[in-house]
Amino acid sequence: MAMTLEVLGMAACLPTIVSRKEWEARPLTCTALLSPPAAYLITEQLMGMECQEQNSCSQKLRVLQSHSVHNKGWCDVAFNFLVGDDGRVYEGVGWHFQGLHTQGYNNVSLGIAFFGNKIGSSPSPAALAAAEDLIFYAIQKGHLSPRYIQPLLLKEENCLAPPNPKTPKKACPNITPRSTWEARQTHCPQMALPAKYVIIIHTAGTSCNVSTDCQANVRYTQSFHMDKQGFCDIGYHFLVGQDGGVYEGVGWHIQGSHTYGYNDIALGIAFMGNFVEKPPNAAALKAAQDLVQCAVAKGYLAPNYLLMGHSDVANTLSPGKALYDIIKTWPHFKL
Repeated sequence: MAMTLEVLGMAACLPTIVSRKEWEARPLTCTALLSPPAAYLITEQLMGMECQEQNSCSQKLRVLQSHSVHNKGWCDVAFNFLVGDDGRVYEGVGWHFQGLHTQGYNNVSLGIAFFGNKIGSSPSPAALAAAEDLIFYAIQKGHLSPRYIQPLLLKEENCLAPPNPKTPKKACPNITPRSTWEARQTHCPQMALPAKYVIIIHTAGTSCNVSTDCQANVRYTQSFHMDKQGFCDIGYHFLVGQDGGVYEGVGWHIQGSHTYGYNDIALGIAFMGNFVEKPPNAAALKAAQDLVQCAVAKGYLAPNYLLMGHSDVANTLSPGKALYDIIKTWPHFKL
């Protein structure tokens, strides 16, 4: 049953949680306890478990539980909770017991797995929203630290489908190019690469959850920066939406206009929205982290870079307290 609660100063809904009894799980035999609050959040995507409603998703979980116990020798399913593509959260080992999802992290993390989507596709918007609400609830109830760290360990595991040769993980997230969001043509100064800094920003405007809305946001931001503020182009190198998408601003090779004194040596990454009270969702945070990792891998960012919030180098509320509290836990944050 859904209930409304206050999380991080914003109203958030506890997603529908299908209990172990409801999905007809075998009795829980795990004994290793998890000490709250967990410092880490681990997310995975399980493939080969396509389902779109509670009955079929419950059946998939029963098969997964049997596979975990009998084939892998575990005490139960590996995750604390599993999020179905139907937008429901299914109880795994729950809040109080350690999962078996990630060696070295099981005793200090909550493990959440997405399942139910078709092979090759991403979790549904309903699933992402349910996971976001679950995370806020976990923080509010003390199960997860408000300053949790989400390591770059996202794995895509094919649990029940026949094994296929694994392809190397992409070094970079998918980036929506300027041509797709219909950018105006400009001629701006070149960037000195590799950049030495990453500056995390929020636009303080409207957030977006689908690509068409995000593209409209980026077009509006470019026009505002050029026509109202006199910038050469949109001020940011890249923008990140709540759809989990990365949108090319001026890109890797052109100077931004985001932070006086840093525009020629820092990559400006802007989250679309206002994140003073509520942080970006998990999809957006992961996209930004992947983008930073990509920049290093491609040589656009120095391996010994420093990461900062916009407010560290300018008199501004950006990137918002809720987002700033998260990026403080990211690698290379400037202390």
